[in-house]
Amino acid sequence: MCALTKQPATIEWIESFRPDSVFWDVGANVGVYALYAALRGDARVVAFEPAAVNFFLLAANCEANGLDARVDCLLVGLGSDKSIGHMAVSQFVPAESFRFRGTSVPRHPTQQAALILSMDQLVEEYGVACPNYVKVDVPALTEAILVGGPRLLARPEVRELHVEMREDSSTGQRIVEMLSQIGFEIVSRPAHGGTTDLTFAKPGSRAEALT
Repeated sequence: MCALTKQPATIEWIESFRPDSVFWDVGANVGVYALYAALRGDARVVAFEPAAVNFFLLAANCEANGLDARVDCLLVGLGSDKSIGHMAVSQFVPAESFRFRGTSVPRHPTQQAALILSMDQLVEEYGVACPNYVKVDVPALTEAILVGGPRLLARPEVRELHVEMREDSSTGQRIVEMLSQIGFEIVSRPAHGGTTDLTFAKPGSRAEALT
């Protein structure tokens, strides 16, 4: 499956999860990595996808693979606070990486409204399970997503983040600084295409996984 070989470091990261973990897939698209994590059989997955066309395929893929009981699919976007955003999206073009208007030049003239919540709100107000591992793959909104979770990210249960970003950009430098202040450090930075998947971990979290 080409989707599994495109970003092998992400697959290796998922395989390193400690048993009985909770994994948040933020920007799940149609669910490749959410399903891979769920297929471990010992992980609980929460998959976030705000584009309706991709959300349908995400939920359908979970059902087709008998994983609907292990994956909570949520039709919601993540951001710095509660709001309504508008995505430049076509419901006739599935599996694309769509963006919210204002973050880039839109690829599609049509739009879709989407509910946006912060990570802190999801856990504290809606009772979503606190994650142990979080993957963030949302172009142009990564900083806002992390800004919306200071209390969540400070919790000891949150062990690692896997973030697609450009480390040398001004936004990337702010993200690294923000996460370092919470206690995260970069443990790997495999590159693919024109970007990098940075894995951030709290000191000791990986050593504990090996004991």
